[in-house]
Amino acid sequence: MKDIMSNRNFFIISITAGFVFWAVFVSFNREPWDSPYGWIVISIMGACLGFFGKGSPWLWGLGIYLGETLFGFGSFLKSMFFYSGGGANLFIPLGIVFLIPFTLPAFIGSFVGFGLRKALNNTPNNDARKPRAG
Repeated sequence: MKDIMSNRNFFIISITAGFVFWAVFVSFNREPWDSPYGWIVISIMGACLGFFGKGSPWLWGLGIYLGETLFGFGSFLKSMFFYSGGGANLFIPLGIVFLIPFTLPAFIGSFVGFGLRKALNNTPNNDARKPRAG
């Protein structure tokens, strides 16, 4: 039961990370895919989530994607119901489709981080005591 709660909480963290990732770049009036730092940051984010998360590494990339999508829907609703200096952002379906290849480095980073954690956990500890015979 503890692992399920850990996965649920960590999935929420990955969604929040995707949302905040997009919000930070938008606060600088730039979209993450227009910046070389966007690709680097999302890869590192995926690797960190894959390293520290338990369970399937694909969940953390999916959480990042969902967080970015939630930010896009929030931006769309803001442009529909509040004056934002421009018109409504009607390119939201196209943006969601373009988020799939943009989030691919997060998935790859998540699997790399998961593999690194697994490799580090499988290294033998030479200082460990050997069990006594008998």
